[in-house]
Amino acid sequence: MNPSPLPLANRYARFRDEVFGGVITETALPGIEASYSELDWQSLWFAGAFGAAFTSTDGQSIAITDFGTWNSGPGPDFTGCAITVKGEILRGDIELDTDARDWEHHHHGANADYDRVVLHLVLRAPEQRFFTRTSQHREVPQVVLTPQMLASDAKPQRGLAAARLGRCSTPLATMELAKVASIIESAAQFRLEKKSARLHRLVSAQGREQAIFQALAQTLGYRNNQQPFVLLSQRLPLKRLLKQSAAEREAQLFGVSGFLEKIRLEDTEGATRGYVRQLWSEWWKQRDTCARWLEPPQLPRWNLAATRPGNHPQRRLGALAAMLSEWKKICTPLEDSTRWVKAAWCSALESLKHDFWSTHYTLTAEPAAKPLALIGETRVHEMLANVAYPLLVPERTRLWAEYLELPALLDNQKLRRATQRLFGDENPRAADFQTKLHHHQGLLQIYEDFCLEDDSACADCPFPERLKDWS
Repeated sequence: MNPSPLPLANRYARFRDEVFGGVITETALPGIEASYSELDWQSLWFAGAFGAAFTSTDGQSIAITDFGTWNSGPGPDFTGCAITVKGEILRGDIELDTDARDWEHHHHGANADYDRVVLHLVLRAPEQRFFTRTSQHREVPQVVLTPQMLASDAKPQRGLAAARLGRCSTPLATMELAKVASIIESAAQFRLEKKSARLHRLVSAQGREQAIFQALAQTLGYRNNQQPFVLLSQRLPLKRLLKQSAAEREAQLFGVSGFLEKIRLEDTEGATRGYVRQLWSEWWKQRDTCARWLEPPQLPRWNLAATRPGNHPQRRLGALAAMLSEWKKICTPLEDSTRWVKAAWCSALESLKHDFWSTHYTLTAEPAAKPLALIGETRVHEMLANVAYPLLVPERTRLWAEYLELPALLDNQKLRRATQRLFGDENPRAADFQTKLHHHQGLLQIYEDFCLEDDSACADCPFPERLKDWS
């Protein structure tokens, strides 16, 4: 289902375009090729971030009709895929390489495991045409993926603008409060619509339930570990996990994450030893089928620096396991916007429990003195902001009024700088736009659209002068 347009978002988009003198063209950021690994590109491809329609190097139109599954064993990266070429559906596998010539460098052309490849994705191609051929001498169409193809929300964000008062603070200080509120609310709706577009793109690529699962898993990664959680949810798809027992899927989550491989049973005791033994008793049966993902370049890159114990990714994986045990309660309200009841959905998440993880921070930590919430109020709030309402509001616009009432529970460095640049440290007006979630979302969108896109240290930014045009 395509999201319906939201009027305030359209209004803000038109204003943003007019400020810059025309429609904004999204461009790739410098260094994006270096900042992304081949694993990142594979993850982006599988999430549909490049879209589903392409032109091959020989000029053929190619449409992806099934992204398949991420292969855990020998052979091509993605199996069970389907593409449409010249009106004909081709079913088989897809391989993604950094360079077109890697096909031969890695001996794929002589390997029968690659004979079912129907599409070769590459990030670079030599000037002189390189042909991809199987061991049966069948030519495989090539598509070159470029950063420019990426949807804007899939590109790495710019850093931070200088922490100081901006020129826009002067007109904002004298504007009517209702007018300032109007532009912030419109920017918030524009931001929500961008998140909605990303989610619905994922729905198109992977189906609605899988998209919900991946989006919720991503929020459990907090700021530093979102990509590893995305990776796990892509490699261990929902349909596969729901067919398994709770013990089997937890073993897969902790095994494929790489965490279980680092734990020695002799270093544990008590309840921890029992739980780790249970995980290993299931993991050893599945480990060989996931051997490819356990190679260092393929393992998720966890960032554990300055991580609070309650936010440790091992505990977040425990929360994900608990969520899967109550999946119907979590997913059903998001499958159909007419079934949405905010209070019931939040309660379902906040009441999740786990025999081990409700009292443990990590696989080796001592048990906590008392049970801890697996998913607390602030994390549920993030799920509302980044999954539930972006998914549902465009399908049931009356939910926008409900979204506007969500309180602001968290802030971050980017938000603090946005507030400082737009209002300053001592302007009492800043407090008027700190109480609601949509205030934060609107301020962040304005900051990203104007402060982070300005290379003149605020001197030549057109935003301050054009604020008078907002009506």
